[in-house]
Amino acid sequence: MNYENAIEKFQKTINQQVAVPQSEWDYLIPHLVQRSFNKHEFLASDGDVIRNFYFILNGLVRFYYSTEEGKEFNKHFAMEDQFAGSFHSLVLQQPCGFFIQALEPTDTLVLPNKLLNELYLRHACWERLGRKNAETLLLIKEAREKEMLLDSLETRYMRFIKAFPGIADRLPQYHIASFLGVTNVALSRIRKKINLG
Repeated sequence: MNYENAIEKFQKTINQQVAVPQSEWDYLIPHLVQRSFNKHEFLASDGDVIRNFYFILNGLVRFYYSTEEGKEFNKHFAMEDQFAGSFHSLVLQQPCGFFIQALEPTDTLVLPNKLLNELYLRHACWERLGRKNAETLLLIKEAREKEMLLDSLETRYMRFIKAFPGIADRLPQYHIASFLGVTNVALSRIRKKINLG
């Protein structure tokens, strides 16, 4: 995707969330750069202070935790027209506790945390955008906590399909199983039960 199309895609997505004055776009756009990640490449690593947020133009990433023994637990996925980053690093300038990894070749626009913090002070539209995205992530986190504690695997899987439309065909089943907190075998049983193979 060329730079002009990338900017147009970014502006369209943001304008669906908040009204951004042209003067603010004129300030922001010269600061944006494109960056591509190969499949399996890391956008961020556990223990790093993550310096950027990434707007995903094309591709798919996973957020995951890894134990000292190397066992991985997927916590979230992000795809086209979504952001990937760490609010922990943005707000506290402290290391993040998870990894962000490209599961497909992934094209992004890079938004440095330093720039985001500057934008928050420049105009209320950027604060509103940050708040809306933080609220969305908090709602997702609360719903996920509830479903992991109270809901059946079948209910969790159906909610996953609804929350991430089209993503099941782009992910290996073991990544979905990890996200749902179950084994591949258990997930296969549920998929067969609801005729998804």
